[in-house]
Amino acid sequence: MPEMRDRVEFAVPPGQIVVHRATCPRGCPLMAKDHPIHGHPSIRVRVRHEGRTGLLYLDPVYGSHDNESELEVPANAIAELSCPSCGTSLRHPEMTCALCAAPMFLLHLPGGGFVEACLRNRCFQHRLHVVTGEQVMQQMFDRIGMDSFL
Repeated sequence: MPEMRDRVEFAVPPGQIVVHRATCPRGCPLMAKDHPIHGHPSIRVRVRHEGRTGLLYLDPVYGSHDNESELEVPANAIAELSCPSCGTSLRHPEMTCALCAAPMFLLHLPGGGFVEACLRNRCFQHRLHVVTGEQVMQQMFDRIGMDSFL
């Protein structure tokens, strides 16, 4: 019998998925309806580099990098990102970029998914993680209860 894998990986062509809801680790909403990119609300985060801070609006179209920033961050520099509401860091404490070894940051998505991306300016390494079928089933049971099926 073939060995079961605990994950499925697939490539998503650029422009096929739009992030509609993203939050910081504490659950603060990051979507900026007042600052659209490509006709969709952007993802607003606070960027910090060399003691200066500003807002960064991330392109919500997965695979597109038309981000807009109030703060000029030099190419190849590593910036810090945080929630503009509560100040929580978006940096993942254990993940590093497979391309350049810089730290990664996470944007939390509904249902347990997330987007991870590199904190190095102009490194475009990023991945979308979605929940497994088992997690979807567990969420369904948690929401509506097993009694509904009996």
